[in-house]
Amino acid sequence: MNIALLKKDLYQFRFAIIPIFLYFIFTQLLFGTVCPIRILFNFPCPACGLTRASISLLCGNFIQAFQYNITVVFWWILIILFIIDRYFYKLKFKVFPTLFIIVGILTLLLYVIRISSYIV
Repeated sequence: MNIALLKKDLYQFRFAIIPIFLYFIFTQLLFGTVCPIRILFNFPCPACGLTRASISLLCGNFIQAFQYNITVVFWWILIILFIIDRYFYKLKFKVFPTLFIIVGILTLLLYVIRISSYIV
């Protein structure tokens, strides 16, 4: 593992990491959620359920994870591949931005399907 690169990345993004961490703590304590769309509009966002799905996935509750948000599997595969590529093997995949966009679009499409089934 390339510890020097990890330290460099953490140092480089320190001014973003600290406020994001504080935002998560503040909004969770004050509103019971970290989702700004849920806080402002009391309406679920496309990523709603990803945190609960991730926790369920890590605990081995796959069916429950898929019920929260099935795209969690794609997000975690991408994140793990990115970490492996960046800090372990340096495979230098150039497709990560494209893959993140594809999974984001898939998340939005599934969101539209879920919301339209509730509205109809």
